[in-house]
Amino acid sequence: MQSTNLQKDKLELIKKIIHTEDQSTIEFLKDILNDDNSEYQLTNEQKSIVEDATAKYYSGEQSSFTWEEIKRNARKINF
Repeated sequence: MQSTNLQKDKLELIKKIIHTEDQSTIEFLKDILNDDNSEYQLTNEQKSIVEDATAKYYSGEQSSFTWEEIKRNARKINF
């Protein structure tokens, strides 16, 4: 049997999906839920972007965010 919190989380997600009007969000969710391959593969371009960002971070050229800043920014996103 599933935990009460898991059931609650599922219901909250279902409510958000039902009220979502953004087609790209729906397509994104469909892709995730229909993906049979559990491993995500980055393209060479995506790998290059990550490597560049990592190099900039370690050189001090690019700043980073604290976990609290990331959570605060994520909560600002409206679906």
